[in-house]
Amino acid sequence: MKKIKPYLIEIIIFLLVILWVYTASSKLIDYGRFKVQMHNQTIPPLLATILIYTLPAAEIITAILLLNKSTKALGFYISASLMLVFTAYIGLVLTNFFGRIPCSCGGVLQVMNWPAHLVFNLFFLLLTFYGSYHVYRERRDARTS
Repeated sequence: MKKIKPYLIEIIIFLLVILWVYTASSKLIDYGRFKVQMHNQTIPPLLATILIYTLPAAEIITAILLLNKSTKALGFYISASLMLVFTAYIGLVLTNFFGRIPCSCGGVLQVMNWPAHLVFNLFFLLLTFYGSYHVYRERRDARTS
């Protein structure tokens, strides 16, 4: 298993980088649509406006952090945080917490319904938790040896 683990972490990093670059670029390529979709979400308009500018940048920065050995841990922690927030939001949408169901995200994810999107996010959330835990243990073991 020890020989497989480094490859597994690299595969997880690859998948996360693809996810973050894809989601950021789909927002930036169709920026007008992204702005409309964000303002259709069940969040305050000011928060939507802030996220319109910060979310694509955060996704790109997170992908870059994951690719650098010295910032990989931070990349995993930010990935886990983003996925946790996105997954919690989808959970709230599905429980009708907001009283209405907004339109879904753009890009390929747009063809997913909300339950499928929840499963997709849970999968990536588990990957980020596994990667974060592995990187944490790797750093801890390096300090103690």
